[in-house]
Amino acid sequence: MSATHHPPSERSAALPQSTRADDTAEPAGWAGDSVPARVTEHDRPCPGTAILTVRPWSRLAYRPGQAVPVHTAHHPGRWRWYSPANAPRPDGTIELHVRAVPAGTVSASLVNEVRPGDLLHLGPPHDTGLYLRDGDLLLVAGGTGLAPLRALVEQVAAAPDGRRVTLIAATRTFADLYDPITLDRLQQAHDWLTIVPAFSHDPHAAPAEHGDALTLALRHHRPHHQVYVCGPPALLDDARHRLPLAGVPEDRLHLPHPMAPEIPR
Repeated sequence: MSATHHPPSERSAALPQSTRADDTAEPAGWAGDSVPARVTEHDRPCPGTAILTVRPWSRLAYRPGQAVPVHTAHHPGRWRWYSPANAPRPDGTIELHVRAVPAGTVSASLVNEVRPGDLLHLGPPHDTGLYLRDGDLLLVAGGTGLAPLRALVEQVAAAPDGRRVTLIAATRTFADLYDPITLDRLQQAHDWLTIVPAFSHDPHAAPAEHGDALTLALRHHRPHHQVYVCGPPALLDDARHRLPLAGVPEDRLHLPHPMAPEIPR
């Protein structure tokens, strides 16, 4: 196994997009520190969800699991947190997974208005607590909470070290699983990776894939696992209470940190 990855500073932690329902007013300094990024691809794999690929004008120095604030000119002064869905690439491009949410003007714009060629701005990356730790991983993703966890999978793939990774990708139905081709590609490429879809409301799901995210996660949990959970607030609240009661040690349970006090909510 590789040496332990030291935790980054948690002082400026931020939540990934899937855990928040509102946009954020621009804090002082973000505009001057932001990086323009051109949208090169915009795909809408299912209603209300978009996958954007953006190319920053200069390389954005981020780590898998971090979150960056994103701004579109359609809504001046409004930003929204997103975690890149990929580990840093040689070409510098970044993939963002966006779900349009109620009261989320930025998210709705990114899904419904932004098109290839448009310019976004990316603010400074912030830590969320979802950095890579030593040991085998159990990753539990709800909706677009998949993004930072997929980035961690790519980080492991870039430097395999003998660990095994299980990724639970949870949605209501198969039609809501918005990134199946990439997940299948990762599964086929790496024998240390097991991807388990979890369908909570799909009557056609196989028994091994039917159930909520945490129920399936507990079926695959082993005492040595480092367990990461990312997704909607209800999933995080449930994980925070349910998993320790089911035997997951609290020092091995990793959820995105709340927004730091110095970042306006």
